[in-house]
Formats: sequence, structure tokens, C-alpha cells
Amino acid sequence: MNFSMLKGVGPTTLRKIASMRNFEEISVDEIAFKFPTISKALQETAAWDKAIEGTDRQIEEARSRNARIISPMDEEYPSLLAATRDDPFLIFVCGRLASNPEKSVAVIGTREPTAHGVKIAQRIAQFFTEKRWSVVSGLAIGCDAIAHQATLDTNGHTVAVLAHGLHTIAPTRHRKLAEDILASGGALVSEYRFGQNAQPQQFVKRDRTQAGMAQGVVMIQSDVKGGSLHASRAALEYNRWLAVPYPTALDRANLEPKIQANLVIAEGESNQRAELLRCAPSALGKIIILQGKEDYPRMIDSLSNPGSLPSSHRGSLI
Repeated sequence: MNFSMLKGVGPTTLRKIASMRNFEEISVDEIAFKFPTISKALQETAAWDKAIEGTDRQIEEARSRNARIISPMDEEYPSLLAATRDDPFLIFVCGRLASNPEKSVAVIGTREPTAHGVKIAQRIAQFFTEKRWSVVSGLAIGCDAIAHQATLDTNGHTVAVLAHGLHTIAPTRHRKLAEDILASGGALVSEYRFGQNAQPQQFVKRDRTQAGMAQGVVMIQSDVKGGSLHASRAALEYNRWLAVPYPTALDRANLEPKIQANLVIAEGESNQRAELLRCAPSALGKIIILQGKEDYPRMIDSLSNPGSLPSSHRGSLI
């Protein structure tokens, strides 16, 4: 972990170092010679000593909070996340990750769902829990918290991915929810060190990590500029599926702002959907529109037999 504490050293460099044979036995000077980023970081006064001190503090924080610091070199590191191109090299974990991480789904959405959005978030979480899947979300207000709570209510496993270090919980109103997740056998996960508080750009990366930990993403509701679109776009980028519930007639009649992204994805022209999701038109084939509970199995069925899903309009893979 020492190298990760050096200024300017990111996941790409860390992966390259870790790929070196017996890298633990190679001197710091040798590694610095091979990696200009390391060499530059070490030019700062006492940089290596500070890195060691920083590592020691992080390890002590993890121990005191019964947490773990893991990398792709550890068996516990989520395999789905490791398969993405921008997975964090280190993640901090408190609690237990899913025993079968391949069966994980991210359930995300707006902070202000409609009444229908609340019901759908609950039903989706319950559906996957009954199938013994782990539900991944972000502990945020709205759809995230609803999905976590519905999973807990049905004795399921859930993982909360945070946009800050595990030393705190944000929003503070969800501290009890976080405690319940741990008490139920779930986990809190972050790629940010202890002491790192939330910053706006970290929420975008957090959303991508949620998608990376899951076979697919269910975007319950979102407006056309919602933060939920970050995870939705990442799902398609990672070649995972994206499921979007079709809005009710009532929500459509009320012109609810938080369903507008759903409508574009379900009914828009291919160029409109691709523009919203910032993807190639070919990626639209990974989208599943959910019109009712009868469509839920398609999300799981698509993994074993993606070619069997229809390619017609609403209520199917489009």
C-alpha cells in the first residue's frame, strides 16, 4: 500500500507494479527507475517516509474499525469489479461481501422517486433477494436507501458503496441504515481512504464502482440530468445490462421530471437514447425495459442466454 500513498500514483501504476514478478522483493529505487511516476513522487522531501507513515495510519484505522483493505491480488476482491477497465486498485471493506459476488445487481435511482418509483425499488430489491442475489447501491437518499431497506426487510444481502472514507457515513441520517447493513451480514465499501470526505467528483466514480460490482444496473427513475445516469452509462460501457422500469400512466400524465430519462430510454429514437446514455447504438441492445413484474426474470435470463431476449419495442430488450 506504500506506493498508493505517494502523490500522483494511481491505479494504473499500481497494477503495473503488482504485475512484476516478486515485486515485494524489489527495492524502491529499482521500481522508481522503471516507473517515472514513482520517481517523480519520491523527489519530494521525505516522500517515502511519509508514505509509510500514511500506510500505517490507514492499516491502524482499518483494524480499529474492523475493516479490511484489499486489492485485485486478494481472492476477496469482487471479480466483476476486477473485470472493468477502471476498477480501483484498493478498496476498503467493512462487513461481508457477497458469498457469490457474480450474483450481484445494482439498484439505483433518483433521490426523489414518485410513489410508483418507491414501490418498484422495493419490488426489484425483493425480487433479487428472493433469487439470492446481492443488492448493491449507494446509501443515498431516495431509491438507494429504499433498495437497501427492502433487501434487509427480506433478509437479503446488500452492499453500500460510499463516496468517502469508511470513517463516516453520509448522509448522516443513514447511519442507522449502514449499521443495519453490517448487522445483517452486508458490507460497506469505498475506494477512498479513511479521513477522505466526500467530494463532488467522487460520487461519479462511486456510481461507476456500483455498476462495476454488478452484473447489471436497474435505474428505477431519473431525470435527463440525474446522477443515476453515471452508473447506467457505466453498465453499458462494461458490457453489462441496464434495466429501466417504464413509467406509469399517472406519472406520465403528471409530467413527472424524475421519469424523463426512463421515457427517453424506453421510447426515444436510437440516436436520442445513445446520446443520453453516451454509448454506441450497438450498446442499446443491452437495455431491458420493464413494464411489469413478469419482465423481471429477463434480467437474470439475459445472463445465461442473451440471444433469447426479444428486440422489439417497449417491454423487451431494445
